[in-house]
Amino acid sequence: MAFQTEDLGPLLAEQLRQQMNNLAAAVQLLTPVVQEKGGAQYDPYLAILHQSLYRMMRMVGNLEYLELPEEDTPLRETTLDLAGMCRELGRQVSALAELAGVGFTWEEEDGSLLTHGDAAQLRRMLLNLISNALRAAGEGGRAGMRLARRDGRAVITVWDSGAGFTPETDENTLLQRPGSLGLGLRVARRIAAAHGGTIVVQQQEGRGSRAVVSLPLRPPEKGEVLKTPAMGFDGSGGFSDVLVELSGVLPYRAFLPEDLE
Repeated sequence: MAFQTEDLGPLLAEQLRQQMNNLAAAVQLLTPVVQEKGGAQYDPYLAILHQSLYRMMRMVGNLEYLELPEEDTPLRETTLDLAGMCRELGRQVSALAELAGVGFTWEEEDGSLLTHGDAAQLRRMLLNLISNALRAAGEGGRAGMRLARRDGRAVITVWDSGAGFTPETDENTLLQRPGSLGLGLRVARRIAAAHGGTIVVQQQEGRGSRAVVSLPLRPPEKGEVLKTPAMGFDGSGGFSDVLVELSGVLPYRAFLPEDLE
């Protein structure tokens, strides 16, 4: 049977996954040895190695996710506090954004917003949008996230102070920024759609951009117990989902070995 071009995506993702797993095992084994034998002078090199590994994790994870048919998008839904999840995510991102020279803020209108959803995938969705915002803001810029309730829906806005659209560009052009494959927004939209939601990107020249996520609120049934799900990143082997998703915009010093323990 002749090889079909459309077969390349899954095959490429599988091969990259195998090599990434080998690299991850080697990095985990070598890091303590290099630290013990070489000392702190080698920490920057280890950080660059970890950064490259995390970037590969993100790329492979996005490729694998987008290869799935939309109807097979995996969801592990539970009752969750969307406001609490976003608040914690904002706190984590704020500290890391400082390393990239970007001021990141978090705002909310409701102290608690109970709904059903896959917390790990929703975090992944937001982190993809935040990664785009930090990249667009650049060093010295600002970015942030706001959560509000509107007509029975949760509205999450991720914004930045970057350049936004110019008359010669459109959203498809911005998906192909230098250093980016443009997969993050596609993944985010797939996750939003799986939750019955949408993402609209709004940009104006010189006024930055906003990615507006609208999700239907599905409050828990009476007597249903609120659960706190694990926040791991599927496919990353237990690595920090925040560092995985922001690896493309954070400086190497965010990956110094002592900070990854």
